[in-house]
Amino acid sequence: MYIGALRVKSDGCVRRRILVARGAPILGIDVGEDYLDLAMLSGDRATLSHHRIPLAGVRSPVVESIARLVAYAVGSELRGAVALVDSPRTPRDIDCSGAKMIERANAPATRIIDASLRTLLHATFNGTMRPLSMFPTPLASYFAGCIAHHLCKPHLRAIAEELLDLRGVATRGKIAGGTFTRFMLAGFAVFPALERLGIRAFEAYPDLQMRLWSDGVELPPKRNRAEAIRVRRHICARLAGIVGVTRFEAPRTLDEADAGVLALSAAASASTNSLIELHCAPEGRFAIAFRARADRPRT
Repeated sequence: MYIGALRVKSDGCVRRRILVARGAPILGIDVGEDYLDLAMLSGDRATLSHHRIPLAGVRSPVVESIARLVAYAVGSELRGAVALVDSPRTPRDIDCSGAKMIERANAPATRIIDASLRTLLHATFNGTMRPLSMFPTPLASYFAGCIAHHLCKPHLRAIAEELLDLRGVATRGKIAGGTFTRFMLAGFAVFPALERLGIRAFEAYPDLQMRLWSDGVELPPKRNRAEAIRVRRHICARLAGIVGVTRFEAPRTLDEADAGVLALSAAASASTNSLIELHCAPEGRFAIAFRARADRPRT
């Protein structure tokens, strides 16, 4: 891997409140290989709309290309907005704290953010919350294997080549773990694209937000599609009522539900000063939209 310099910084995780300016839109974004499903909550909190953004045509410069697609899809001023994104910001052994992603010195076996999140949830719910099932964020070598494969999609290859310098990264031919987490390449480009539009972007986890706002109702696995979408749609509708949405576009798919719960839970949580971030400089910022303490059921 060609690296001009290693960035060596403290890997501590800082916890702090996220403040959302009055009138600022809130976006929830579910990231896929070929599409972004974006839910936008208007600045006055009256409207929730859903937008599907195709990525197949994205080419270099990828950040500018995706920024234009997002701006065109929502058709409104986004500077000052907040976005919660269902994807990590960077591979586990890449440091995103500077203007360019570079190799991370002494990369941990588990992300600092993930460990801090589990510790926070255990302390918040006194150990009563069921453990999170979070797929580990792969190393850069995994993504090098993805783009080396002859079936890699052109837009994913373009993203990797522009954002991640993978020259000299060893690959093993067969991609360990398959291609399930290949979608994260799109996520790596979404964060700088949003920031190019003046949006503060945070990683977030839709299943966690569903559970925090489910009122204790069991969240069905996504493989049970009909029941899964019914319960998730109900959670989103309830959140819309809490936030005061009068023009609520109910999610039609699981991806729309994931995007919707990120936007809606962030708004509900911010209104009670309960929207929290975990910030680890090499890894980025992770948002958790808690309910107000007095309003929290056992989860």
